[in-house]
Amino acid sequence: MKTQREKQNAQAVSPVVGVMLMLVVTIIIAAVVSAFAGGLSGTQQKAPTAVLDVHIHALENQGGMPGYGTGFYVPTMTITEVSGDALATKDLKITTTYTNSSETMFAGNLSGEAAVTGESGWNAFGTSQQSGVLVFNDVDRFGYYIVPGYEGSQSGWFGNASAILRPGDILTTAAGSCGNYNDNTGPSSPHDNPGMDYLLGFNVTQQEQVGGFGTGSIVGVKVIHIPSGKMIYNQEVTVE
Repeated sequence: MKTQREKQNAQAVSPVVGVMLMLVVTIIIAAVVSAFAGGLSGTQQKAPTAVLDVHIHALENQGGMPGYGTGFYVPTMTITEVSGDALATKDLKITTTYTNSSETMFAGNLSGEAAVTGESGWNAFGTSQQSGVLVFNDVDRFGYYIVPGYEGSQSGWFGNASAILRPGDILTTAAGSCGNYNDNTGPSSPHDNPGMDYLLGFNVTQQEQVGGFGTGSIVGVKVIHIPSGKMIYNQEVTVE
């Protein structure tokens, strides 16, 4: 038979063992949670940061000096990186929203390397040729951005693996190729810009001619970093 002292010792040890077991379980749970959280943070890509400047012009003269003497008018859009990290355009998505005077809403979406075709009668950008929706207009760095239609790819197009946007770089629609320098068209007869149509989700020139789009219109523009899902740019842009 156990003595009274042995019984007391056994009763004293039991709570200590219980506390130790609880501590061990707590430590194991904490380690599992920490490992799980660390795995999540390791798989989620950090979003780059950048300051972007976006401009949309209802009509810009291309090649005509002065006025529309020898050029043509066309809607344009530019995105300039003012400062920040280098941005791989293949990792970016651009969305736009616009509501016209009749309360009709339009939406555009550019993700990846997409091409648009020119129009008949344009010397540099005809129906058998393509341009990226947004391009680096930097011949020294990327070469000319218009290519024969069967190629459908160019290093200076938004979405291409080589198209890295850095501070000071400008992405633009191919406005300067949307016509011929001797067209002599005034503001009342603007040229279409296929890149703008793609970005905004409607035929911009048609909307301009019926008063549904123009200087003072408001376009919501977002630039999203796809891998992280974070917003790099989110502004309402007033059309100039």
